[in-house]
Amino acid sequence: MVQGFPTVLVVDDDNDSRSFLNIALQAGAFQVLEAATGMGGLSIVMNEVVDIVLLDAVLPDIDGFRCCEIMHQRLRDRCPPVLMITALSDEISVEKAFEAQATDFITKPVHLSVLLHRIKRVLQERQLLRELELANSYLQHISSTDELTGLSNRRFFQANLNKEWKRLVREQTPLGVLLCDLDYFKQYNDAYGHLEGDRCLKQFAAILRSSVERSTDLVARYGGEEFILLLPNTSLEGLKVIDQRIRAQLTRQAIPHYQSPISQIVTYSSGGTAVIPQISRDPTDLIEEADKALYEAKDLGRNRLIIRNSMSLV
Repeated sequence: MVQGFPTVLVVDDDNDSRSFLNIALQAGAFQVLEAATGMGGLSIVMNEVVDIVLLDAVLPDIDGFRCCEIMHQRLRDRCPPVLMITALSDEISVEKAFEAQATDFITKPVHLSVLLHRIKRVLQERQLLRELELANSYLQHISSTDELTGLSNRRFFQANLNKEWKRLVREQTPLGVLLCDLDYFKQYNDAYGHLEGDRCLKQFAAILRSSVERSTDLVARYGGEEFILLLPNTSLEGLKVIDQRIRAQLTRQAIPHYQSPISQIVTYSSGGTAVIPQISRDPTDLIEEADKALYEAKDLGRNRLIIRNSMSLV
């Protein structure tokens, strides 16, 4: 195959029609694959990179409408656009083509100039759609990600907190939160400079990320040197286990912090709580409890975990 040229799959049981389209398409700078049956066309589209399919409605095994349906069922978003090319021009056939998710419908005899322009238009629209999807994906990523650490940001955390709260209201299982704050980080920045401070934040973010294992767990930068973990289906004891895992990793890394009054390496304080969500409560109550626990950890000398377990918490 010639790199850079779009590939067209022609599915038609008429040898003359296939040869005619093959010659015309190659002259129009397209690569061409051919199949004489619907099953043959399905085999090719499942195993080759195909940019667009020209599909006859009348085939000797399965008709083109069913073939188009199967392509979309199997490939879903990866299915190439399908142009139905057929002598059938009645309203029912046109409806069946679009119900089968065909992109367009062209009747025989084919006008080559119209066909080539139609193919180019469909491919251009598909390319524009891909670029738009990529742009939207990128915008969504940067709007939900902390630029420095690569973790989720506070906005994304809040959205997920609300979503998990509603889900666990139904399931009636605990939702845990662990709020972490690097100890004496202002002094760290003053002593080592902001570039080293940024590097320290990224190192701590990597430790937090590696300390959770489930896809439902979320680690986010909450602001400055504060980080927060959202942990569905996690009890108070589960929070302690995760906190111990984080502390062990941070201790092993032993990031120097000679300006800390409590240690010669970087440490952190944390506050945690867990609750079985109730529809009558606000999910921000969970954050407030964790925040109170964090301040208590700081008041008691830092470099420790405090778990709050009020009467309404589990």
